[in-house]
Amino acid sequence: MTNDQLTQAIGNFTSIAQSMTEADLNRPWDWKGYEEGLRFIFFRTYEGLQELAARLETARLASGRPLTTAQRILAQFHAAYLDLQAILLGVTGEQFEQPPAQGEWPVREALAHIVQADRGFFASLCYGLERLRTGDGRPEEMSEEYWNAFWAGQFFKDISEEGTPAEIQAYHQALHARILGDFQDITDAELGSPIRYWEGEPMTVEFRLHRFDSHMRQHTIQIEKTLAAIGAAPGEAKILLRMIYRALAGVEGGLLGEDGIGLDQRNSLAAEINSWTDEMRSLLAKS
Repeated sequence: MTNDQLTQAIGNFTSIAQSMTEADLNRPWDWKGYEEGLRFIFFRTYEGLQELAARLETARLASGRPLTTAQRILAQFHAAYLDLQAILLGVTGEQFEQPPAQGEWPVREALAHIVQADRGFFASLCYGLERLRTGDGRPEEMSEEYWNAFWAGQFFKDISEEGTPAEIQAYHQALHARILGDFQDITDAELGSPIRYWEGEPMTVEFRLHRFDSHMRQHTIQIEKTLAAIGAAPGEAKILLRMIYRALAGVEGGLLGEDGIGLDQRNSLAAEINSWTDEMRSLLAKS
């Protein structure tokens, strides 16, 4: 996704908000008569994002360029990705490595598995689409040579085993952006086309697109359960941030294929969120 002013504003907000305690959330803050403490900034941010997402959808419909089916599926996948990022907020290096029980995966292994699966889904779908679009008669099954050429210079094994949490997440972010970018132009006519991967039979393009989302959700739940088991369940501030990330996904997903739409509205909301972040930072700095 584009790293625009709104995404940056949410990042700035997150950097302050993720470590807030319940006492911090209860600090006085008033907005037009709503005297519900600093936690209300989270809800104003959420409301602003939800309003913007609705307006962007209306604008796209009015322009005659609504989301395609493939873009809607990718938007669902992006929502799963941002939900995972919200779950991982504030996870320490020690928590990243700690298994919930003997023989069970720590967060590192679960996250690495998500990334490896995304790599496999991505390469197999790219191969199948190339075969479909070129009609070059290549075999249905992707060869090892194709796999190696596809990932040339983009190694992940060492990062997954020895990299820092930030390095793994940076690799995943770049891969995620590539998936969204490369598959935005899939047509409705192509969705029913068969693509072969590891299963015993070919599966449709539509199935393979949805698999990105559902597989990530499966292991996000695993990570969430792991964090709870090791005593790292999220507090209220992180739960509220997860809500905000879901709303941000609604905005960013709505921009797929039309990332210039609603730019003034997006920048205006970004400025407002930055203002609230500055207020929050100032209030938290007071004893």
